[in-house]
Amino acid sequence: MKIKNRLINKNSAPLVIAEIGINHGGSIAVAKQMVLAAKSAGCEIIKHQTHFVEDEMTEEAKTIFPPNASKSIWDVMEECSLSKDEEVELMRFTEGLGMIYISTPFSRSAADFLYEIGVPAFKIGSGECNNLELVKHICSFKRPIIMSTGMHSIDEIRPSVNILENSAIDYALLECTNLYPSPPQNVSLRGISDLQREFPNALIGFSDHSIGPEMCIAAVALGAVIIERHFTDTRYRKGPDIICSMDPVELKYLIDRC
Repeated sequence: MKIKNRLINKNSAPLVIAEIGINHGGSIAVAKQMVLAAKSAGCEIIKHQTHFVEDEMTEEAKTIFPPNASKSIWDVMEECSLSKDEEVELMRFTEGLGMIYISTPFSRSAADFLYEIGVPAFKIGSGECNNLELVKHICSFKRPIIMSTGMHSIDEIRPSVNILENSAIDYALLECTNLYPSPPQNVSLRGISDLQREFPNALIGFSDHSIGPEMCIAAVALGAVIIERHFTDTRYRKGPDIICSMDPVELKYLIDRC
C-alpha cells in the first residue's frame, strides 16, 4: 500500500497514525496545535474524523448518551465537528508541514467531501465496518482504505473484505478493541494473527485504545505494519477520547521504537 509517498509493507517501518479525531473539541486552533505537536514528535500522518451530524445520525441519537460523556452522542459530535472550510484549512495546514492527512467519513456525504478535497486514503472506523453500502461507496473512489474491525468477528467482517477485494484497491485491516480505555487483559493481540491468517491479501495493523505504549509495541512484534492511536497535545484537555490518547512524549516513544 502507498499513501502519497509513504510505502507501507512488511519490509518498511510501521506507520504510526496520530488520530486527533474529535479531541480538538470543534476548535480549528486547537486542532492545529495538535498537528504541530504530532509533527514535533516525528509523526508522518494525521487522522481526523469528518462528521456531518444530520447525515450520519437519526433524531434518536439526541437521546443516547455514551458511557464516557454527559451529553447525547448527537450533541457531542455536533460540538466537536469542524465545518467544511475548517477541515480544508486543517488539511492544508497539515500538508504544509510535510505530513499526510486522512480522515474517517461517517456518511456518504462526508466521504464525497473528503474525495473532493483530495484525501489520499480513507479510514473506515469499526462502527462502519459492516455498513456495506458505505464501504462500497468509499471503494468507488479507488483510493487506499484502512479499516478497523473492532466489535466484529471474522465472519462478520468477511462481506466488507470481499467488497474491498472485488474493488481491486489496496487495503489494510486493523485489529481493535472498542473499550475506551481498553484494559490490557481485554486487548486481543491474537486478533492480529487471526486477521493475517484469514485475509492474506490484506496488510494488518492495530488500532489501540489502551493506556501506555506496551500494546502497540507488542502488536508490532506480532507483525502489525500500521499502528493507530488517539492523540492529544496534552492530557489536561477534556473530551471523551482524551483518556485513551497518547501525548507527544508517548508518540515519539512509539515512533522511535517501531
